[in-house]
Amino acid sequence: MKRHRNDAGQALLLMALSMVVLCGFVGLGIDVGYLRYMRRQMQAATDSAALAGAAELGYGDVASAAEADAATNGFTDGENGTTITVNNPPLSGPHQGNNSYVEVLISQEEPTFFMKLLGVNSRTVSTRAVAYSGVSGACIYALNPTQSSAFVVNGNSNLTAQCGILDNSNDSTAALVQNGSGCLSAKFIGVVGQFKNNSSCVPSPMPVSGIAGFSDPLAYLQPPTVGPCTYPSGVSISGGTQTLYPGVYCGGISIKGGSTDVTFSPGMYIINGGGMNISGGANVHGNGVTFYITGTPSSFQGVSITGGTNSQLIAPSSGTYASILFFQDRSFSSSSSSANSNIAGGSGTDIQGTLYFPTTNLTYAGSSTDSLYTILIANTVTISNTTVINDTYQALPNGSSPVHSAILAE
Repeated sequence: MKRHRNDAGQALLLMALSMVVLCGFVGLGIDVGYLRYMRRQMQAATDSAALAGAAELGYGDVASAAEADAATNGFTDGENGTTITVNNPPLSGPHQGNNSYVEVLISQEEPTFFMKLLGVNSRTVSTRAVAYSGVSGACIYALNPTQSSAFVVNGNSNLTAQCGILDNSNDSTAALVQNGSGCLSAKFIGVVGQFKNNSSCVPSPMPVSGIAGFSDPLAYLQPPTVGPCTYPSGVSISGGTQTLYPGVYCGGISIKGGSTDVTFSPGMYIINGGGMNISGGANVHGNGVTFYITGTPSSFQGVSITGGTNSQLIAPSSGTYASILFFQDRSFSSSSSSANSNIAGGSGTDIQGTLYFPTTNLTYAGSSTDSLYTILIANTVTISNTTVINDTYQALPNGSSPVHSAILAE
């Protein structure tokens, strides 16, 4: 069969055209893949921004919080063709008009590469997320993001928590139950890093590792104003019966001795230097009290309640500091051992409220089951002895935990 030259030319032409079409499809695939990748990145930033906005509900800076969070994730309003819209309440969707929800929309012009050959130089990528602020189910928070053993159950200690435990550390041993027969039981246990169990008792439920990191759930809480000293030399009590009153205690509060009986009248106690020390079997009572712990770098000390002391301390049930029993000044760190706190009273001790030590370490042993609720928030949390944590909040505003967390709804 005779072959004509023009047939060979047609084959080459068809092959060239096929290669152009094939390259076009490959280029289109690359552009589509890139746009999908950018949309995933943008959706993650939008989700995070909505959560940040929801966390600020009630504090007046929803939009700025959402925009600042988006910026940390690479999307800044007005830059690189980015538009960020924050709506409270949402303007669309099933939660439209509900002030309890925050809607965030992010859009950005993304360049194309091969689609330019078809005259398409860019495409708009848009994402949307809606979040709200809900009551947190956790009552124990270890906030340090890198510390080994940020949450620990000591040796043969037992912890039973009717609520959840959250550990923010990303360490390979972020949470630990030490050697012994100690048991850990909670509503849930979440760890950013890894959990290690050296006990013969299996935790219930098994902790979940690799959760998303979280921030201080009470970061919004403003500290009280520290005025001039009401008690310039503080107070030291050993023996007898005495009543103390709200004020600024410069030099701390020290109460000790089995024959000592002290009552705190309701209100705010600002301890400016010297810390708070209750020991030696002293009997201490206070209902509706908050203790703010502050001082200078050289005078700052934490809270120590030890030595078989019987303390009944109950936080306020209303007002700005509802549920706040101890509030540590955030400007101090755990670098000094005296800045850390140890709260472990006797069998008659009843600690009801939030123990908030965001930048220092807390060792806690709550042997009494009488407390309706206890919330532990600290740089690191160590549980010693047999401890029971309840979560009955009916005495508080709305009958719910004061600790809220932002939750994605859409």
